[in-house]
Amino acid sequence: MSHHHTTSHRLPLVGLLLLACVVTVAVTAQTRRDIGVTAVRHAFRIADTDKPEIHVGQDDLVRITLTSADIPHSFTLPDYRIQKRVEPGKDVVFEFRAEKVGRFEFHCSLTNDNCRERGMVGTLIVTPRP
Repeated sequence: MSHHHTTSHRLPLVGLLLLACVVTVAVTAQTRRDIGVTAVRHAFRIADTDKPEIHVGQDDLVRITLTSADIPHSFTLPDYRIQKRVEPGKDVVFEFRAEKVGRFEFHCSLTNDNCRERGMVGTLIVTPRP
């Protein structure tokens, strides 16, 4: 009877250890990137960069805080099926996983100001994991 008692204590512990390992692997495999994007007439400004480029690694969890400095704008990233509209004074926060590697254009798709034609375009650059 005492043998059975010890075994029943060991099994849950092994299960918990396995679970802990799986959770740790999942957390370390992804990097979370917080990026501030300001939309202002005919340009996207990315925090801490001088170009409208967002650089992330494959499978990063990308969290964008979108702000408008003047009029309504949108952040449209067709390859990731993302389209977010932002109003002045009302930030929009959204997340996506960067699973596709490559260079992807994002732009303002609101037609009232012809933003895209006037160069309101940026690039998401996703580099492969080593």
